[in-house]
Amino acid sequence: MTIIRRRMALSLPVAAAFAAAPLARPAFAQGARPSGQGAPANYPAGYGEIVAAAQREGSLLIYSVMSPENWRPVIQGFNARYPGIRVETLDLPNTRDVFERYLAERGTNARTGDLLATPDPAGWLQLQARSEILDYKSPEDDAWPAWAKPIPGVYTCSADPLVFIYNKMLLPDAQAPKTFAQFVERAVANKGPWRNKITSYGAHNSGLGYSGNYAFVRKHGDQAWNWFRQLAELQPRWERSGGPMTEKVTSGEYVMGWFVSAITFWPRLNDAARARVLGWNFIGDGQPVIVRGIGVPKGSRNVNAAKLMLDYVASAEGQQAFGRGGLTPARPDVRPGEGIRHTFSSISEAIGGEQNMAFIDYDPKMVTDYDSFLERWRTAYGVR
Repeated sequence: MTIIRRRMALSLPVAAAFAAAPLARPAFAQGARPSGQGAPANYPAGYGEIVAAAQREGSLLIYSVMSPENWRPVIQGFNARYPGIRVETLDLPNTRDVFERYLAERGTNARTGDLLATPDPAGWLQLQARSEILDYKSPEDDAWPAWAKPIPGVYTCSADPLVFIYNKMLLPDAQAPKTFAQFVERAVANKGPWRNKITSYGAHNSGLGYSGNYAFVRKHGDQAWNWFRQLAELQPRWERSGGPMTEKVTSGEYVMGWFVSAITFWPRLNDAARARVLGWNFIGDGQPVIVRGIGVPKGSRNVNAAKLMLDYVASAEGQQAFGRGGLTPARPDVRPGEGIRHTFSSISEAIGGEQNMAFIDYDPKMVTDYDSFLERWRTAYGVR
């Protein structure tokens, strides 16, 4: 059975297909004050009605693919502002699982997530096509550029890169690739020792794998397919999530990985022992960046609490909290520092500008091209 991470025990009915999911740990911020700060003073008149309704609801259930480490500073900040609302997160192992679980529960009128946060543009587009997204405009709306508000009711909670990671004992920093072209050159030159020892998400078994590969191919065209065919000669191994990749690179089972979720990887570097072993680089000639969506589904039973959390995440304070949790703040006025490793702006600066990014965005062709793209990807890598 797939292991699912939770922040606290849930005494809520779910769809029968997921009834066996394991229980979780408490998510309340330690030492939350009995009366919080409340909504910002510049929020519109009438927002207090949303706050009051959320307090009556008293709880919030979030479906995401982020870890407890990512959520912890956000929940602490939210609890300080609205201490009367019990926050729970169900952290699923794969981007597709967020929408599949929600729709399964929605179809049986069972208790489901109140707020969804996941880096799966294709899934968001499909949810939009089903008219399942609440068209909610946040009071923080004016602070966000148009690209960060791709669908009515969906905001960008982070803009997270997919990076190279490597074992420094097997691949010294000086030899670690900083572009995909360098990576392929190094891999081909080390075809023997690196065979079966490089890893990534599979486009065939991960929504993130599909969207990351699609965005990279959209940027590089036939050159990307040529690179993929060269890597296929090393017989890469495909994982469904960043945790196993990081663990196996740490142990030396893998030399390196590509298109690895930085938000899964970066918090591991807080462990000094791991930091001595693990290295990473941006992908300077086509840096995949996940536009991670967050929105309130129409099946939400605690819709007001969900609005409060969405607004908090969209605020500068909420973005900084996600940054301290290892995500990459997308809001333009948030910069690195005070526990924030990178922001969208600093990544752009590090790789020489937005023109060197491969955005995992909300292109409808990502949905319509799925079958043909996946077949070509399988052929390039010899995956059946």
